[in-house]
Amino acid sequence: MTSIDDVAKLAGVSIATVSRVLNNKGYVSEKTKLKVWEAVRKLGYRPQISAKTLASKKLFKVGLVISDRIGKLLKSETGNFYAIVLEAIKDVEETFRFSTAVMILESPNPKGFDGFLLIGSDATAEQVELFCKYGKVVLVDHYIDGLGIDCVVSDGYDGVYRVVQHLVQKGIENIVHLHGPLRFYGFKDRYRGYVEAMQRNGLLPVCYEYDDLHEEIAPVLKKIFRDRKTQVLICSNDIIAIRALKQLRSWGYRIPEDVSIIGFDDIPQAERESLSTLRVQKYEMGFSAVKRLYELLIGHGHHPYRMCLYTNFIKRSSSV
Repeated sequence: MTSIDDVAKLAGVSIATVSRVLNNKGYVSEKTKLKVWEAVRKLGYRPQISAKTLASKKLFKVGLVISDRIGKLLKSETGNFYAIVLEAIKDVEETFRFSTAVMILESPNPKGFDGFLLIGSDATAEQVELFCKYGKVVLVDHYIDGLGIDCVVSDGYDGVYRVVQHLVQKGIENIVHLHGPLRFYGFKDRYRGYVEAMQRNGLLPVCYEYDDLHEEIAPVLKKIFRDRKTQVLICSNDIIAIRALKQLRSWGYRIPEDVSIIGFDDIPQAERESLSTLRVQKYEMGFSAVKRLYELLIGHGHHPYRMCLYTNFIKRSSSV
């Protein structure tokens, strides 16, 4: 019979690290988590997540709901964020006795499902309420004001707030925020953290909006650097930051000597480009969403809550 020692050996990590991954306790890098779950899959190891899980014999049918937009993103490197979230869900679905099926938000067929994981911030309140009529719902990387639905999100507000505080303490004041459309919860949360941190330090928030799916980045960057001196450009995701990094370098800007660039998410491309960024615990987000939905399906923890996973600042060569 496969043991936890076998998993540790195949993954090349300690037994303690395997235990932390399987029980979702303590910090483990996403790269290591992927190695552990890959070893679990190859060996057919059945982790004992909890006694409650083992006691349940029911197989739950769960819809993984993504929008058309995210479906298209998943076909490219741009969608790596959600690819990792989905990978985490698939890794533990058997442990929690889930039978999952991907469903498109814009054309759902929710009948016959026990629960739903709505992934990404495209769903409206009306769409969420529709799914709630058919089963238990957990939002993943999404929150809607006043709805009172269980959700798992990254704490973008706190992450960006802390980065601005750190920069100001170093004597840097010319900090600009380049954000995506504020109709998306994540972008709005990060925007609020930036504005609050700037105002609390007596500084004027300077924000520009850029839609990375439909716009070229050069025009907005020209406007930013024409209007004011910018020491640091904080972007609301890594895709925006990497585009800004490449465009500014092509114009002769030295990074970070002339301007520092900071992203958000820590997708694999960020490491390749040596981009400083705020790391979202994407794998843990997917795992936590599955665990919460399972609790709802077996009748535990009826009161809804919002779980915020703190981000970590990863300093690389794109910032001072």
